[in-house]
Amino acid sequence: METRAQRDVERAGASAVGDEWRPLEGDGWREFVIAASMALLISVPLLGLGGLSVLEARRSKANGERIAYQAAHAYERLVAAPSLPMLPLESATHGRDVFMSACVACHGPAGTGIAGLGFNLVESDFVAARDDQTMVDYIIAGRPDARPTPMPPRAGRDDLNDEDLADVVVYLRGLQDPRRLPELPAVQSIVAAPTEADLQAALDAAGGDEELAGYIASGAKIFATTCAACHGQGGVGIAGNGKALKNNAFVASQSEDDLFDFIQRGRDPGDPANTTGVGMPAKGGNPALSENDLLDVIEYLRTLQSPGAGAAAAPK
Repeated sequence: METRAQRDVERAGASAVGDEWRPLEGDGWREFVIAASMALLISVPLLGLGGLSVLEARRSKANGERIAYQAAHAYERLVAAPSLPMLPLESATHGRDVFMSACVACHGPAGTGIAGLGFNLVESDFVAARDDQTMVDYIIAGRPDARPTPMPPRAGRDDLNDEDLADVVVYLRGLQDPRRLPELPAVQSIVAAPTEADLQAALDAAGGDEELAGYIASGAKIFATTCAACHGQGGVGIAGNGKALKNNAFVASQSEDDLFDFIQRGRDPGDPANTTGVGMPAKGGNPALSENDLLDVIEYLRTLQSPGAGAAAAPK
């Protein structure tokens, strides 16, 4: 007969040989497996989010580089693409006439810019990359801090309304892509006729001489539409651009013929006598001005000088 001790030994041996191994109760293995599973469940989404974040950052950088590249080549892409629809004749014509009286002094009659004054608007990626309303808003605000020369709000022309500026933008589209520009009629002067108040002020300045008053009033209007963009309304000057012509010793000291020659030929920014480094284009940048127009401007400039202003000529 087997003793109880023998049976216990036999059972223990059978368990070790034939049964599967099982961890002893309380050794922590079950808890370890659960913890590892939870950690895996938590880390996988986090790693996935991290990967997505890196991927999104790379996509954002690539998109930014693509946008920057497109902005830097907007003009090239414009002229290489099929032409957009023809621009409206009336808007393009009016925009051209406004441009020739307000913008030409700094940007040139062809819009290709003037050294030291205004940038080339024809081959401008900045212009090509922006829609019409953005360009109108830009002209309205101006760039007073621009270099080398500040751009005054509304090109220094407070008389220009938003519709005028919108037509200027239409004309700019035609300058950038001549395929869209219809054949335009001859340039028309858009200098407004003097008002009764203008005539009265001119009459007072002329000491009652009605003929001289007519010249002064005409010159004041031409100055306001052509010269004020650089020299400010009333000839008070614009910092970093045109010098003040009011009480200007140089103007006061010059004869009518000398001033006429000076305005007609302009002054190069590299001229040793140019103390500002800012060029003055011929005829103030408005080639449509006639000799009589220039003479009228001179009569107006005379009214801006105080007695004795020309006693000691100063550089302009």
